[in-house]
Amino acid sequence: MSESSAKKNYCFALVMLLSGFAGISYEILYGRILGNLIGDQFAVSASILITFLLGIGVGAVCSHRLWRHLWLIEALIGLCGLFFAFGTDVLDGFFYAQSQVVPAGLEGTLLICVILLIVPAFLIGCSLPLFAGYLGRLTSGLVFARAYAVYNFGAGLTALLIEFLLIRELGIRGSVILIAAINGLVALLLRTTFAHLRCHGPEASEAPIRFPAQQLAALVLVSIGSAVFQLFMVRLAELLLGPFRETFALVLSIILFGIAAGSTLVKVLRLRFATLLWLNLAGLLVIFGGLESAVSIYAALYQGTAQGPWSAAALKWLTLALLMALPAITFGATIPALLTRQQEVARESGQLLFVSALANATGFLLMSFVLHRHLDYGVQLLVVAAFCAGALLLTLGRRWRPIIGLAAVLLVMVGVHRQCWDEDLLYLSYTSFRSTETLARVKAETTLPDRFKGNQDVFSINWNEGAPYFFINGYISIPLNSPSEKMVGAVSAIFAPRTDQALVLGLGSGATASTVGRLFQHTDVVEINPVVRENLDRMERWHYDIENNPKVKIFVDDGIHFTKLVDKKYSLILNTVTTPLYFSSSKLYTEDFFKVIRQRLTPDGVYVTWLDGRVGDRGTDIILKTLAQGFRNCAILYIDSSYFMLIASQKPLWARHLELPENDHVIRNDLLMAHGTDAQLLPYHLLNTRALDLLGDSSVPINTADRPSLEFEMARLREDGFPLFARRLFDSIDLGQLARALQSVKAYDPVKFAFEASFLYEDSWLRQGLFFLVQQDIVDFEERLSKIHMAYLARQEGLAAESLQHHEAGLALFESSRYAEALEEFLKAQALSPGHENAYFSIGLCHEAMGQVRMAERFYKMELQGDPANQEARQRLERLNSISSRLTR
Repeated sequence: MSESSAKKNYCFALVMLLSGFAGISYEILYGRILGNLIGDQFAVSASILITFLLGIGVGAVCSHRLWRHLWLIEALIGLCGLFFAFGTDVLDGFFYAQSQVVPAGLEGTLLICVILLIVPAFLIGCSLPLFAGYLGRLTSGLVFARAYAVYNFGAGLTALLIEFLLIRELGIRGSVILIAAINGLVALLLRTTFAHLRCHGPEASEAPIRFPAQQLAALVLVSIGSAVFQLFMVRLAELLLGPFRETFALVLSIILFGIAAGSTLVKVLRLRFATLLWLNLAGLLVIFGGLESAVSIYAALYQGTAQGPWSAAALKWLTLALLMALPAITFGATIPALLTRQQEVARESGQLLFVSALANATGFLLMSFVLHRHLDYGVQLLVVAAFCAGALLLTLGRRWRPIIGLAAVLLVMVGVHRQCWDEDLLYLSYTSFRSTETLARVKAETTLPDRFKGNQDVFSINWNEGAPYFFINGYISIPLNSPSEKMVGAVSAIFAPRTDQALVLGLGSGATASTVGRLFQHTDVVEINPVVRENLDRMERWHYDIENNPKVKIFVDDGIHFTKLVDKKYSLILNTVTTPLYFSSSKLYTEDFFKVIRQRLTPDGVYVTWLDGRVGDRGTDIILKTLAQGFRNCAILYIDSSYFMLIASQKPLWARHLELPENDHVIRNDLLMAHGTDAQLLPYHLLNTRALDLLGDSSVPINTADRPSLEFEMARLREDGFPLFARRLFDSIDLGQLARALQSVKAYDPVKFAFEASFLYEDSWLRQGLFFLVQQDIVDFEERLSKIHMAYLARQEGLAAESLQHHEAGLALFESSRYAEALEEFLKAQALSPGHENAYFSIGLCHEAMGQVRMAERFYKMELQGDPANQEARQRLERLNSISSRLTR
C-alpha cells in the first residue's frame, strides 16, 4: 500500500469515527428532548428505542440502494438534528395537538415517536453498511469488522462525552447543534475527498443475499439475548450505582466499546461464531459468581474516589466493566464473525444488521413485558444464557460431545446461581454500597423485601429495624409509617387559597395524596409508575383508603405530560414526587416546568414542593434560584430536620384554613394517636415567608430542561446535608414575621414553635434554634411550655381512653357473638386511636365471623403491614387465602 493510500485510509477511518460519534448521539439526545416534552414514562423510552431499532434495521437492509448518496444521508441526519434542536416549540405543539386524536398510552406515544423519529433512524441505519462498503473499495480483508469497530468506538466515546461533558457545557440544544455540525463535516468530506467512491457501487442485482437459515436463526437468538442482557445490565447498574442518566451512559459505553473490541478481535484472531458463544456463557457465569465480590470492591473503594467526580465515574465504569466486559465483547462480535466471506459488504452487512435489529426489538419487548415483570434478576440472566445456548446449539449441529459440554455448562451456571446469586442485594438502595461498613450494616438490618415489578420499574417494601420503607428503582424513600407525608398534605391545605381543586404529583404510598383528598372537594393524583399504582392496596395501612375516596381520581402518567395536557386550574398543586436524588425528578424543578405549573394554577394558587435536606448546599441554591424565576413569594416549613417544604405563589402567603386538619377526625386522630403529632400545631412548622432571599451562591446555574444542572449536581453529590443553608435559615427566623403569617391562628402562642420542634426532634438544630429564639424573649417560657405539653397529653389521653372503652365494648360483644355491633365498636376504637394494638386484627375477626372473607383478608393484611410478627393474623390470612383459592377452582 502506498503512503498516499495509507493516509487516505486513515482519513476515511477518521470520517467513519466521526459518523459513529454522531450516530448514537441522536438516540441519546432525542430521548432527552422527547422526555422533556412528553415525560419519562415507560411509553416514551419504549417508543424511542423501538423506533430507532426498527428504523436502523430497515435503513441497514435498504442502504445498498443508496450507495451514491452516503454524503447526502449524513447531511440529512444533521438537518434532522437541527430541526429537533430549533423546533422544540413546534414539536411540543405537534405532540399535544395530536394527543386528542391519537390513542392513549403506549400505542399513541409509539405512533407519535414513529412519525418524529423514523426518518432520522432510517438514515442512521443506512450509514454503517455504506461506510463498510466504501471501506471495501479502499482496502481488503474483513472490512466490515474494521468498520464496525471504528464506528462503534466513536459511538462509545459519544455515550460518555454526551453525558459527562457536552450537555453539561453546551446544554441539550447546543450538543445537538455540535453533533449536526459533525454530520455536516462528514458529508463535506465524503462529497469532496472521497467522491470517487460513489462511482464504484455494487453491481445492480436483484438476486437476494442468502445466508444459511440455521445461521440466521442463531443470530436471531443471540440478538434477542443481547437485548435482554443490555436492559438487564441497565437495571442492575441503576439498583447498585444509582438511578441516574449517567448510569445508563456508563452501561451504554461499555456495550459499544464491547462491540468495537469484539469486532477487532474477530479481525485479528479470526474468532468463530461458536467460539464467541462459548466465551459469552463464560462471561455470564462471571456475573453470577462475581456480583457480590464486585459490589464489595466497589464499596471498599468508593470513599477514596468519591471526592472527585471523574474518579467516582471511573470507579463505576470499572465496576460495571469487570462484570459485563466479556458478554459485551462477545455479543458485539457476532455479526462480524458471521461475515467471514464478503463480496458486497454493504448488502451482506445490511441484511445481518436488519435481522439483528428486529431481534433486538423483540428482545426488548420480551424483557419489558414478560421477563422483567415476572422473573427475578438472577433468573433473567439465566434466560440470557438460554438464548445464547440455543444459538450455540444451532451452530454445533449434531456434534454430541460439544452438546454434552454445553449441557454441563448450563447446569454449572444454574448451580452457581443458586449458591452465589443474592437477589436481595439489589434491594438495599444504591447509597448502601458507598462503604463496606454501611453495606454490612444495611444487609444485617434489612429483612427480606416484598418485591413487585412493572415493565421497567421495581418497587418493594423493605423492613429495616421494624420500620417499612418505600423502595423504587434503587432508591429508598422515608419510612411508610412516618407521619411526614400526611403532614405535608395537611399543611399544604392550610396554606391553599381554597379547597376546591388540588393536583398531587406522585402517588407513592398514597399518604400525602389521601390526606389532600380528604381535605379538598376534588383531587387529581398523577403517578408515573404503574407498578406503584397496581400495588397501592399493599400500603393501605399507611394511607386513608384513597382508592375508595370518590373525591380522588388517580392517573397513571408523567407529571410533565399531565400538567401540559390537562385543561383545568388548581388552587393547590403539590409535588411529592421522589427527591431530585432520583434523576427524573429533577425535571420537576426546572424553570420550564414551573412555567407550566403557573399556567395550571389559579392566580392566587399555591405550588408546594419539597426540599430534601440531602441535596446539598449547591443543590438547594439551584432549586431556590430556579423557583424564583417563576414565583414572587415563597415560604419554607419543616417536616423534620432534613425534610422541608417550599410553598410558592404569585400572591402573599399565610395560613388560611387552620381548621381543616383539626376538623377531619380521621386525620386529626391518626396524627395524634399513631404519630404523636397535634394537628393544631401544624402551622407552627413555618420558618420563613421569604425563602427566596435565602439563596447563598447567586452564581449557581438555573435548572432548565435544556441544561439540567440539578440532575448533574445530584449525580456528583458526595455528602448529605446543607449546613450553609441551615445556618442562613436559622439566622433568618423572625418571630414577628411568622406571627403575621399566622395571624388567623386562634390562641397564637410563639412558645408553640419551641414545643413542636422540641417534642418531635429533641436533638436537632431546629429544636435548639427555636428554643433559643423563643426563650430569650419570654419570661415565663418554662411555665407556658409546660401548660402546652399538659394540654397535648390531655388530648392524647382522652382519645386513648375513649378508644379503649370502644375496644373493650367490642370484645364483649364479640364474645357474645354480636359481630355486627362488635364491628361498629372496633371501628370507632380504630378511628379514635389508629395505632391501637390489634385494631385491624379485631376488625378482621368480625368480618371473618360474619362470613365476609374479602374484608377479613383486607384487614388481616393491614394488621400484618404494621405488625409482621402477628402470627395469628398470618395464620388466619393463609387459611382464608386457601379457602378462596379452593372456591375459585
